[in-house]
Amino acid sequence: MEKELIHKQSSLSFFLLNKYFWAACVVLGLIVKAYFLPVKTGDYVVYLKPWIDFIKTHGYFSALKYDFSNYTPAYLYFLTLVAKIPIEPVFAIKIFSIAFEFLAAYFLGKIVCLKYHNSLIILISLAVIPWLPTVMLNSSYLSQCDAIYASFVMGSIFYALKKRPFLSVLFLGIAFAFKMQAVFVLPFFFVFLLRKEIKWYYFFIVPAVYLVSILPAWFNGRSFVELISLYFSQADYYRLLTMNFPNIYIWFSGADFDTFSLAGILFTVLLTLVAGFWLRTPKITFTLETWIKFLFLSFIVVPFVLPGMHERYMYLGDIFGLAYLMFFPKKWYLPFGILLVSTYSYIRCSRFSEVLPMQPAFFLYLLVILLTFYDFVESLKFSRK
Repeated sequence: MEKELIHKQSSLSFFLLNKYFWAACVVLGLIVKAYFLPVKTGDYVVYLKPWIDFIKTHGYFSALKYDFSNYTPAYLYFLTLVAKIPIEPVFAIKIFSIAFEFLAAYFLGKIVCLKYHNSLIILISLAVIPWLPTVMLNSSYLSQCDAIYASFVMGSIFYALKKRPFLSVLFLGIAFAFKMQAVFVLPFFFVFLLRKEIKWYYFFIVPAVYLVSILPAWFNGRSFVELISLYFSQADYYRLLTMNFPNIYIWFSGADFDTFSLAGILFTVLLTLVAGFWLRTPKITFTLETWIKFLFLSFIVVPFVLPGMHERYMYLGDIFGLAYLMFFPKKWYLPFGILLVSTYSYIRCSRFSEVLPMQPAFFLYLLVILLTFYDFVESLKFSRK
């Protein structure tokens, strides 16, 4: 019996370490994604397609002077190119986002390789990340583009851990130029800054990149003030404390938006400041494992306390959960729990919104945060000088 068990374990190990198996997973994932390419959901029909039609009827790049979309110019430049390509726009939009899924997976694999130094890890990441249900739904089904900013966030983390500050902050700036959700990684960079792992002046690259990204739209006639304040108008676009996302604001659905939104933002800033100044002490030794735990914690805590979150805003937590799993396989239930919460939110965003309650996902979410925080603090105790 014991020999049979050893043989099964050996066979499983060989199976999981076989590069051809993971390559097959990549190919199969692409086939599934190709199946979803023709699907046109509400996100495409109500928003993306009308934006492309507007671009076509208003002179392509000349359309950039108008306020016809709540996305940043960086993504609108891509939509302008899509409007010029003689293929079905939904195909181009989805393929573009899918390509960035693989870029995000590549950088995630590079992060994990900092520990294992095995290139097979990158292939595993390329095979697994696109198969995550929320990642599959985001790009291939819903035509969303969260993979774009997420890939640059993963790149910024990799270069930060590799002690290459310029490239790290440059990637952070590009991520921010595409989506405001890049702020979810700021607690990591704040602690990185306070611990003198990166010089403060590098962070001027972030607004510089954003300014460069809005120049074409400005040159085409759009108001400069409007462009630099775009994220403020985005935050006020829906005026809902939460949209199908099970954070703390599900308990305040009828509360005043302006009051609770401001309070939530201030609380998030305060929480980041407290964490930063607590972790800046040289008495705490940060290892690669410590940074991975802190990053995962940041990606799941910030959306929990920030107002205005949508069902898609756990994207960084979903994909970084794979890094957490590879670093700490015995803690598999933490990234799995987050993925379950996130997938539940996606499902609830459909016709099941009236059937599926938010409360079960909230309590599971809260439990994962508490367990992850406890695990992080426990690891700090062993690294004190």
